[in-house]
Amino acid sequence: MYVGGRRGTWLGAVLLLAVMLRSAGAAAGVGDSPAAAPSFKPHEIMVGDRLRISVREEPELTRVYAVAGDGTIDFPLIGRITLADTTTDEAADLIEKRLEERYFKRATVEVEVAEFVEGAIMVLGAVKHPGTIPFKGDQLLTLLEALTMSGGLAKDADGTQVRILRWKPGGGMAREVISVDVQKMLEDLDFSRDQFLRPRDIVFVPSLGGGEGAREFLALGEVGQPGFHPYSEGMDVIRAVTRAGGVTREAQLDAVRLLRYDGKSSYTPIPIDLSRLLGAADMSMNVAVMPGDILFVPSRRQATRGQVYLLGQVVQRGAFPLPLNQEVTLARTILNSGGFTKFANDSKVKILRTAPDGSKQTLVVNVARILKTGSFEDDVPLRNGDVIIVPEKVLGF
Repeated sequence: MYVGGRRGTWLGAVLLLAVMLRSAGAAAGVGDSPAAAPSFKPHEIMVGDRLRISVREEPELTRVYAVAGDGTIDFPLIGRITLADTTTDEAADLIEKRLEERYFKRATVEVEVAEFVEGAIMVLGAVKHPGTIPFKGDQLLTLLEALTMSGGLAKDADGTQVRILRWKPGGGMAREVISVDVQKMLEDLDFSRDQFLRPRDIVFVPSLGGGEGAREFLALGEVGQPGFHPYSEGMDVIRAVTRAGGVTREAQLDAVRLLRYDGKSSYTPIPIDLSRLLGAADMSMNVAVMPGDILFVPSRRQATRGQVYLLGQVVQRGAFPLPLNQEVTLARTILNSGGFTKFANDSKVKILRTAPDGSKQTLVVNVARILKTGSFEDDVPLRNGDVIIVPEKVLGF
């Protein structure tokens, strides 16, 4: 057992050897030997992937579909279907099953990734060269390789509590946490515990004596000094923002999030409206900051997923933003805009949408029925760029 700087130095020295051994074991076809690499898995579909899906029995269904932030695609005939975290073969089987339940005696479906999602991996904490690693979803990169590319562990690194923070499907700020004892993996030369990384993962290496009681917090996004900052007793959002060098002009103040580790498997997002705190002195927004918290200040571009356009017989026309961590639906958008005018044909509301392959789609929705029955489960989620048109009633009908 190594302690203090000696342990960090030892871990850093062994890291490069570990990657070489893991690679050699994989190349030699090693199975259950101590130097085995993590079990290879086929590519799992990720949020942001673009899928080419073909249906032999109905060629018109063959096109490219984008995987939305909640892990779903909109597929004709069967509607929204969750494909994130499935393999392409599993996705094909799922679509075939849904089609055969209603429309085809037998369906033959093929799914392939037409375009892989891209997103840098961020390596933070006690490594020699913290920073980002460009990454694409069709690449294979493990935790050990990412640590090596970041210069290895620093002298004060606690290799027993390395964490991978991974986005959960849904488009919000929630992340799951994968904890890896890198020190034990290297001591036992058991590289089956290594983890394949995904685009937009954050790798966090705490310092010795840190763990969950680490006396620091992490500031990311539109702050003057991104990175780790010392924690002090009684710290709150105002003090944390000040210590991180304030916010930039590009900051979206009403969409700040404080991410807090739950000690098990994820970070819980705490919404903070800095515009209310700094502009109106609303102290309810001055949340206490805890050691290990992540303060994320998004840019104006990051704070929304785009916008939709509301036209026709509605009280308020114009463009409406799609919040980053909130699903926006058709009926609720119309309600929030003041509702219909008295001339509206609310049973034939149209959504004009551009599909991922560039084709145009028109959805006709009976919003009147949704509002009358309260069946908001039938409401239609909106996408960036959707144009909503509420037509005028035709007199005499």
